[in-house]
Amino acid sequence: MKNFTILRTIVLGLTILFINNLSFAAKAPIKFGKVSIDELKMQTYEKDSTAVAVYLCDYGVSEIPYMSSTDGFQYNYTRIIRIKILKDEGLDYADLEFSFDKTRSNVGSVKACTYNLENGKIVKTKVSAKDRILEKSSDDVYTYKLACENVKPGSVVEFMYQMTSDIPWNIGPWYFQRSIPTIWSEFRVNLPEYFDYKKNAKGYLSFDINEHNYGNGTFNSGKTFTIDQYRFVIKDVPAFKKEPYTTSRKNYMSAIEFEIAGTKNFYGVYKDLTGNWDKINKSLMESERFGHQLKTGGFLKDVVAEITSKTESDEEKILTAFNYIKSNMKWDDYYSKYTTSSLRSAFKEKKGNVADINLMLVVLLNKLGIKADPVILSTRGNGLLSLFSPSQSKFNYVIASCKVGENRIYLDATDANCPCNLLPERCINDKGRLISSQGSFFVDIKSSSISKSATIAKLKLDEDGVVSGNLDLSLNGFTALQFRDAIQDKSEEELRETMDEAYKLIDVESVEVKNLKEVEKSVISKMEVEMTEEMESVNDLIYFNPFIVNKIEENPFTLEERKYPVDFTYPIDRTYMLELTVPDGYTLESKPAPARINLPEKSGQFMYSASQNGNKIMVVSRFKINKRTFLFNEYPNLKEFYNLIVAKHAEMLVLKRM
Repeated sequence: MKNFTILRTIVLGLTILFINNLSFAAKAPIKFGKVSIDELKMQTYEKDSTAVAVYLCDYGVSEIPYMSSTDGFQYNYTRIIRIKILKDEGLDYADLEFSFDKTRSNVGSVKACTYNLENGKIVKTKVSAKDRILEKSSDDVYTYKLACENVKPGSVVEFMYQMTSDIPWNIGPWYFQRSIPTIWSEFRVNLPEYFDYKKNAKGYLSFDINEHNYGNGTFNSGKTFTIDQYRFVIKDVPAFKKEPYTTSRKNYMSAIEFEIAGTKNFYGVYKDLTGNWDKINKSLMESERFGHQLKTGGFLKDVVAEITSKTESDEEKILTAFNYIKSNMKWDDYYSKYTTSSLRSAFKEKKGNVADINLMLVVLLNKLGIKADPVILSTRGNGLLSLFSPSQSKFNYVIASCKVGENRIYLDATDANCPCNLLPERCINDKGRLISSQGSFFVDIKSSSISKSATIAKLKLDEDGVVSGNLDLSLNGFTALQFRDAIQDKSEEELRETMDEAYKLIDVESVEVKNLKEVEKSVISKMEVEMTEEMESVNDLIYFNPFIVNKIEENPFTLEERKYPVDFTYPIDRTYMLELTVPDGYTLESKPAPARINLPEKSGQFMYSASQNGNKIMVVSRFKINKRTFLFNEYPNLKEFYNLIVAKHAEMLVLKRM
C-alpha cells in the first residue's frame, strides 16, 4: 500500500525515528488470558438481573507509530474483549465478528478462548481454525468471524484482535454501549503532535474518566516531540435496548469519534485535511469508477432508440428507463458508491452492485434527454451523516435523481418489486448529497409515499358457531413492496400456505392476488377464509373479537424513558372493516364504545366504531401515523397512544341469542 507524500514530509531529513513505549500512569484494565476465579464464579450481574451476558471489560487502544521500514506513519489498533455468559440466551455472544476494508487495513494477530471452571480449576479452550471464517461483505469490505467452543452459562469468553493501516488517520469510533451491559469500557488514543483530530462524544452517558495527558517521542538525534494521550472510561454501562422503529443503533449509543482535521510537518507547516464538499464532489466526478462512468453510454445506443420510439413525455421516458434497468440488471446485493469496474462490463454481464445499476440508470436518463444526477447517501444501517463535517467515507450507497417540473424524484433500480419514485427502506436516512459537474448539495431522502393498507372482512356466523367468508386486502406503497418481496416466485399453493401461516386465527381456503408483477399498481388480494376456532359461548352469550387479522396486541414501546427518536420511516395508514352477518334472532348485546384519539398536532390518529343494522354487525378501525419521526420528549404520548389502541383492539363484541 503506497505511502502518502504528506506523511513523508513530516519526517523530512530524518532517517531513524524511535518512539518511547507510551503508557498512561494507570495500567491496562485487562490482559488477555488472565481470567480470574471470581469472574468464572459470577452467576448474575447485580445491576441488571435480566442480562443474558455482560462485557466484563472492553478495552481498545489506537496509536500512530512511525515505521522506519516504510518511511511513514502507521495506524495500529488493538482490542481485547472479555464477556461473561450468564444464561442460555447469551450463548450467541460467544461469537465475534469485525469488519475491515482491505484497501485500508490489514488484520494482524487474532485470538479467542473459552474459559470454564471445572473441579475448581480453570480450563481453557482455544478457537480452532475451522471456527475462523472470512467473508466478503461488499466490494472492498470483509468480515472476520470467530466462534468459541465449549461455551455454556458460566463460561467466560475472550477475544483479542489487532489491525494496522498505512492510512494513519483511519481511527474508527469507539462504542462504550452495547446490546448487553458493560462493567468497564475503556478507549485510549496516542497521537503524535503531527496529527490534528476533531473529537466528538455521542450518546447520553457521561465519562467516568476523561483524561488528556502528554508523553514524549524521541528521535534518534535526541530531539523530542509531543504525544497526546487520551483516556476515556465509562463504568457500569447499561445495555442499549433497541425498540422497534429505530434507525441504526450507531446513531444513539454512547461513543467517542476521532476525525482527522489536519497534519503538520516537521517544520510546523499545517495542512488542512477536513476537506470540503467541493473537493469531495470534484474527487467523485474525476473518479474512474464514478464520474468517468457518467460520461459513457455508447453501449446503451439501441436501448435509447427503442425507448425514444415508444415514449413521448418525460414521465413515460423515466418510467420506461427505470423498468428497463430493473428488468435487465440483477443486483449482486453489494452496497457501493463506486462501480465494480465499468458500466459497459456490467451491462454486458447483466449484473452489478448498487453503483453499477443506479449510475447506469443516470446515464440512460441523460441519454433520453432527462437531466439526471447521482445522489450518494448513507444507508439506515450505516448511520446518519454529519452535515457539518465533510467526509466521503461515510457514504456507502448511490441512487439516481431527476426532476419532473418542479418535483425531484429519487430512483433505485436494484429491487424489481420497487415502483418508480419509491425508495427501498434502507435508503431512507434523512439526507443524501447530489453530485454533479455543476456542484453538489444536500437533498432530503424522505418518503412522501404512505404505507397504506385496507382490509375488508365479510364474514358469516352460522347456527353451529362457525365463522367463514371473504377477506380482501388492498396494499399500497411500502406495504405493497414488502408483500411482493415476501411472496415473489411462490406458486399458488405456496402462496396459500404463506398466507395461512401469516394469519393465526383463520384457515385460508383459497387466495387470489392481482397486480403482483405490476408494481406501479396496488396489490389486491382476495381470500376465502374460515376461523380456526368457534366463538366463545357462555350460556346465551357469544364473545367475539372482531380483529381476526391486523390486531394490535402489544405496545411496541415498553421503555420507561427513551432517549433517542422514534423513526417510522414513512407515514402509516391502516384501515380494517368487518361486516359480520349473524343468523336471525341474534342481537348485539354489548359493544365497545366508539373512540377517536389524536396525538398532538394530529401526528397520530385512531378511530374505532361498532354498530348493528339488522343482522349485520359493522366494525371499523383506522390507525394513522402522519409523521415520520417523533422526538424523545414525544415518546410518553406515543406510548400511551399505543396503550389505548391495544386496549381497544382487545375488547369483545357480545352477541346474545334471543
